[in-house]
Amino acid sequence: MKNYLEKLQENIEGKVNSMNSYFKSETLKSRHTFTRKLVFLAPIFTMLLSIFLQPHYFQTNSYNWWYIIILPGMISLECSFVANSDKKMKNMGVLSLPVDLKRVWISKIFVCAVLIAAASAIHLFGNIFTGNILGLGSAGRIYILNEVAGSIVLVITFLWQIPLCLFLGSKIGMFPTILINLVAYSVLGILGAVEKIWYLIPYAIPARLMCPILKLLPNGMPAVKESQTFKPELLSSSVILPGIIIALILFLILTFITAKWYEKGEAI
Repeated sequence: MKNYLEKLQENIEGKVNSMNSYFKSETLKSRHTFTRKLVFLAPIFTMLLSIFLQPHYFQTNSYNWWYIIILPGMISLECSFVANSDKKMKNMGVLSLPVDLKRVWISKIFVCAVLIAAASAIHLFGNIFTGNILGLGSAGRIYILNEVAGSIVLVITFLWQIPLCLFLGSKIGMFPTILINLVAYSVLGILGAVEKIWYLIPYAIPARLMCPILKLLPNGMPAVKESQTFKPELLSSSVILPGIIIALILFLILTFITAKWYEKGEAI
């Protein structure tokens, strides 16, 4: 029994070290590229846009524009760049070495997830500093704990987009991927989030969960009785856990399917 446990531990450690090597390799490919710069540019642009256009509603606009427009666009760009990083080097990194293509693909997904989480963290801290500490935008103030919860939930509920956008970026290119994503979130994300069937529309999940967390409607209005499209049930926190579970399951399914596709070498 002891020998079995030792071999199992060695096997697990070997797989972890192997994945770590693949992750480092994919991370190095993004060094000194626009993908790294976008981590800072996207959240800063969102906050500056809110400051210059509607400073009194700084935080509510900053968050609404972040998850409806900027973050979906950023994910599309990041994934397209990462998906095509090997093609720019004529696939030498995956053809000249005995690599596991499935692990290469999963590493690309992890890299994109880290970049998106980093951008979300910058957006979060920027909003806390500018809105809660400096006091800009008192009319659209959001409590710090709600901002933290909202940012974490947004990262989780957007994860499923990573394998999908990596796949689309590889198959149809950057601009069609961006167009599909932005249109889907602008239409399905806004309209579907306030409907009873929101859980059947993956694009609507982030916006739906922000209603009880940030007290913010998908159209950017506060979630109060006087606002258009407001419904009392939108403030129910009972949707948060189911929404997260649906998004995570979809992420795992898409990761498995796209990893199998990449393993066949169809993107190389």
